This record gives sequence, C-alpha cells and structure tokens, in this order.
Amino acid sequence: MTGDEWAAADIGRPPTRDDVTITLDGRRIDSKEKAIAWLAEIEADRAAGKTAADTFA
Repeated sequence: MTGDEWAAADIGRPPTRDDVTITLDGRRIDSKEKAIAWLAEIEADRAAGKTAADTFA
C-alpha cells in the first residue's frame, strides 16, 4: 500500500480523542493555546528567514 492509499483509507474513520498534531520534536498540540503558541513560533521563524531545513542543520 502506498502512502497515498494509506492516507485515503484513514480519512474515512471518525476522529478519536488522541487525534492531535504532534510536532517533530514530540510536542502535542492538543489545545487552542498550544496551537496559537505553535503558530506564533512558526511566524517568528518565518519573519527571521528560518526554514524547516534549519531545524535539522
């Protein structure tokens, strides 16, 4: 099964309580406050010219 096939099959199931965004560093974005803080971090990185590649450098 390809990744696209797996993702398409997964869309049909109902969400569960633990379906949350998890960042690459393991943080769970499981509340409105965490989401706002995470988006603020992303915006600050963008304003500073930082890219995702910089995270892995």
